[in-house]
Amino acid sequence: MILADVYINIPIKSISKAYSYIVPAELDFLDVGWRCIVPFGGRDIEGFIVAVKKVGDDVQEDYKLKAIKTTLDEEPWFTREIIEASQWMSDFYLCSVGEIMRLFIPGKSGAHIQLEYDINPEMFDHMLLSVERYHQVYAAIHAAGPIKKQALYKQLVADGLEELANSLDEILEKMLSYNVIRRIYSADNKAKAIYEYFFVANKPITDELLQSFSRKPAQKRLLEFIKNRQAGENDWAVTFTATDLKEEGFSPAIIKALTEAEVIRKAKSRVFRNSYVLYKRGHDDIELTPAQKSAVHSIAQAIKAQEKQEFLLYGVTGSGKTQVYIEAAKAARRINRRVVVLVPEIALTGQVVQAFKSYFDEDIIVIHSRLSVSERTDAILRVRRGEAGIIIGARSALFTPADNIGLIIMDEEQDNSYKQDESPRYHARVVADKLAEIYHAPLVLGSATPSLESYYRTQMGLSTILKLPGRIGDRPLPLVKCVDMRQELKKGRRNIISYSLRLLIEETIQKGEQMILMLNRRGFSTFVMCRSCGEVIKCPQCNMPLVYHKNKRLMCHHCDITVPVPDVCPKCESRYIKFFGSGTEKLEQELSQLVPTARVIRMDRDTTTGKFSHADIIQRFRNKEFDILLGTQMVAKGHDIPNVTAVGIISADSALNMPDFRAAERVFMLITQTAGRAGRGDIPGKVIVQSYSPEAPAVQWGLRQDYEAFYHEELQLRQALYYPPFCRIVKLIFQNEQPEAARQQAENFKAKFREYFGSNQHYQVMGPAPALIYSFKGIFRFSMLIKTDDLPKVKDFLKANGLQKDMNVIIDIDPITTS
Repeated sequence: MILADVYINIPIKSISKAYSYIVPAELDFLDVGWRCIVPFGGRDIEGFIVAVKKVGDDVQEDYKLKAIKTTLDEEPWFTREIIEASQWMSDFYLCSVGEIMRLFIPGKSGAHIQLEYDINPEMFDHMLLSVERYHQVYAAIHAAGPIKKQALYKQLVADGLEELANSLDEILEKMLSYNVIRRIYSADNKAKAIYEYFFVANKPITDELLQSFSRKPAQKRLLEFIKNRQAGENDWAVTFTATDLKEEGFSPAIIKALTEAEVIRKAKSRVFRNSYVLYKRGHDDIELTPAQKSAVHSIAQAIKAQEKQEFLLYGVTGSGKTQVYIEAAKAARRINRRVVVLVPEIALTGQVVQAFKSYFDEDIIVIHSRLSVSERTDAILRVRRGEAGIIIGARSALFTPADNIGLIIMDEEQDNSYKQDESPRYHARVVADKLAEIYHAPLVLGSATPSLESYYRTQMGLSTILKLPGRIGDRPLPLVKCVDMRQELKKGRRNIISYSLRLLIEETIQKGEQMILMLNRRGFSTFVMCRSCGEVIKCPQCNMPLVYHKNKRLMCHHCDITVPVPDVCPKCESRYIKFFGSGTEKLEQELSQLVPTARVIRMDRDTTTGKFSHADIIQRFRNKEFDILLGTQMVAKGHDIPNVTAVGIISADSALNMPDFRAAERVFMLITQTAGRAGRGDIPGKVIVQSYSPEAPAVQWGLRQDYEAFYHEELQLRQALYYPPFCRIVKLIFQNEQPEAARQQAENFKAKFREYFGSNQHYQVMGPAPALIYSFKGIFRFSMLIKTDDLPKVKDFLKANGLQKDMNVIIDIDPITTS
C-alpha cells in the first residue's frame, strides 16, 4: 500500500501537520509536489503532497486511513525546490508548511492546471513518424485534437492498441523531445482559460478528394481554397478561423458540411493573457559607465559560476541601477537561467516592465495582486511552457513556481512593502536569500538608501557592495533646502504649502517644467474632533482615528471601512465638529487655490484602485498632460521622469514621532528618495523639504543626501540600545476578548522567559504594552518584544511553550514596526 503525507490548504494554526492518506491504485503515479483533493472534516478539500511511502496493508486497519479522491492537475505543481523552501520558511516563521505552500498558488487555492497533448503540424513529416508506434500515437492525437493522457490511453485501448497504450509515457516523452507533439496547459476553477477556435484540414486536399465533391460546388470551392493555402505554406495542417472563411464568402452551412464529412475539423488553441503586451519596445544604445561595467561583471561572474552570492548595488538616485539589472539579466538568460525581478510596489511595476521589455520583448511575465487569478495563472503557464524567462512583480512574484532560477533582483530593497503584514509574516529579502541558496543563484539588492541591516552585512563581509557613486552623465544631485514650518507659523502663514514652496511651484510651471509633491497621508483631514468635548471620531473596529475624505465619508485606513460624517458629536451631541490635519485631498484643493493654473494629478491609494491606475497616471504625467504629480510615498521612489526639475516634501519629519526604532531611518530614506526624483534630465533639480524638526539628525543627513554619515551615526545608536543589525527581534501580540486575560497571558509568558534565560543580555524581553491598534473587532491586544542574537534558541523556546499553535498569539519574526 502507498501512503502520501498531505498538507491541507487551510490557513489555521491548529491544522499545522501533514496527514496521511492512501494513494489508490488508479493514482499510483502520484509523487511529491502534486496537488490533490482529499476528504477532511466531512468535506473535500485541496491538499499538497510532500512525501510518498510504501507501507504494509495492516496500517489501514490500525489507523482507518482515508484515500485521496483525485488530483487537481496533470503534473506536479510544486517542485522539490519549492517544497524545500516552504519547509524552511515554516520553520523560520513558525507556521505550517501548508500555509507557506499556498503562497505559490495564484489566489492561494483552486487554480486547476490541466495538461493536454496536441500535434505539432510543422513536424508532420518528421523521420520519427516513420516508426509505426510513433505514427500511430501521432495519428490518434491528430484525430482527437488536444487530448489528455488518460483519454489518449483509453482511446488506444479501444482501438485494440493496448500494448502501445502501456508504453504511452515513454512514447510521449520521446515525441516531446523531438518536438513532434507539444504540451498544452489549461486551467479552470478560479483561473478561466481563453481559447481561440479555428478549423484545420484532417488530411491533404488531393485531386481525387476534389473530384469526389464535384457535385457539391460550394464545398469543393472551399476545399480548393484550402488546397491553395496548403500549397502556398507547404503544410496540409494549415488553419483558418471562422472569420477567415466568412471573409472568403464561405457560409457556416458549408463549413458544417465539411466538418461532418470529417474532411476538416474544429480545433482550439489556448490563448495566454498578457496584460503588458502593448508596452513600449525599442531602446537606445547605452554606453555603461565604468562603475556599471564593474557591477555587471561581478554579478555575471556569479551567474556563470552558478553560486549563491549576495550583492548590494548601492547607487545614488539616477545612477543607472536599472540598466545594471538588465545587463545582469542578459547574462542569466544567455545560459537559459530564469530571472526574478522584485519591485516594492505595484506603482513601480510598469516602469520596470517597460525598461525590460525594450530588451527582452515577450520573454517577460508580470505577477502582482492587481492582476486577476486567471492572468497570473496564464503568466505561470507561459513560464512552464518555456515562453518566458523573466518574472517581474511585487513580493508575490517571488513565489512563482518556476525552476532553474539563475538570478534574483530586489529593487529598492529597503522598502517596508517587502514585509507581509498578515500570516505568514515573511520578509521577501529573507525568502529571496534562501531561494538564492537553493537555486545556487546570486541575489542582487539595489538601493540608493540601503537598509542598515543590508549595509551592515557588507561591512561584515557577508555581502559584496557594488557602488554607483554618481548620476548618469555626471548630472548633479538636486539642491535641497529646508523650510522650518515653525517659523512659517510665526509669520502667520497657516497653509500646508510654505511661501518658499509656493514660489518654487510657480517658477517651475512658468518654465514649462514639472514637479512632484509628496505628502505621506491620504484623505482630506487626518482626524475629526468635537471642539466642545474633545472627542475624536474613531473606528468602531480598531479604535483608531477615522480620516475624513472629500466624498463626505470617514474612512479607517487600517480596516478599510467607511462611515458617514456625524452631524453631532456621538458623545456630547454638540454640532461643533472640526476637521484637523491635512491629507493629499486637502493639499490638492489648496494647490488649486494657490496656483489655479497648475494642472494637478493625484496618486494615492484612493486614485489607484484599477489594475493599471499607477501606470496610467505616471504615463499621463510623463506625457506632460499635468504639471504636478501629487501623492503619498508611492511617488517617492523609482520614477525616472526627465522633465521633473522640482520636488516638494510636505511634513517630511512626521514619522519621527512614531514609537519605533526605525523612525529616523524612514525619515532619512523618504527625504533622500523623494528628492532623487528631481533633476534627472538636463536641468538641475531643486527640492524643498518642509519640516517641524529641521534640527533632527535624520532630517539634516537627508538634506545633504549623505547616506554613509547617517549610517554611521544611526549605527552607534542601534548598538547602544541593542537593536538590529546587532540583534534580531521577535514581536508577540497577545490577544483576547478580555483585555486583562490578554495582558495576563503576556505577563505569564514574560515570567517564563526570564526564568529560562535569566538576566543574559543576549535574550531581552520588553513589555507587555497595549499594541498600536489596541482593540480590533472586540479583541484586545498587547505587544511584547524579544531582542536576541540567538534567534534559533528563542524560537525553540516559543515552540516548547506552544506559542506557534496558540490562536491567541501572533508571532512576527523581524517585524517592521515594534509598536
